[in-house]
Amino acid sequence: QRIVDSNPLLEAFGNAKTRRNDNSSRFGKYLQLQFDVGNKSSISRSRCGLVGSKCEVYLLEKNRVVKHDPAERTFHIFYQLLAAPDNQKAKFWSKLPGTGYDS
Repeated sequence: QRIVDSNPLLEAFGNAKTRRNDNSSRFGKYLQLQFDVGNKSSISRSRCGLVGSKCEVYLLEKNRVVKHDPAERTFHIFYQLLAAPDNQKAKFWSKLPGTGYDS
């Protein structure tokens, strides 16, 4: 469930509004699921459990962070951070070295 729940966060970092689509993916990702088969002498589907995952991001459109067409927007995560309540923004910024809420 945690793997499925992480997808909207990954999408916020990699999706942006473009002229053609309000939620266009500007990156690719490869999600590798890791399973534990338990006792290998009696492998069955019911005994195989998901134990983790590894996500690799590639082809992120980095230039979108600093420059984009006026009709477009940068990555969704920036707008979501700005829309957060002030108390949450203060907590977020205080954890980043060299920054403050008023930075």
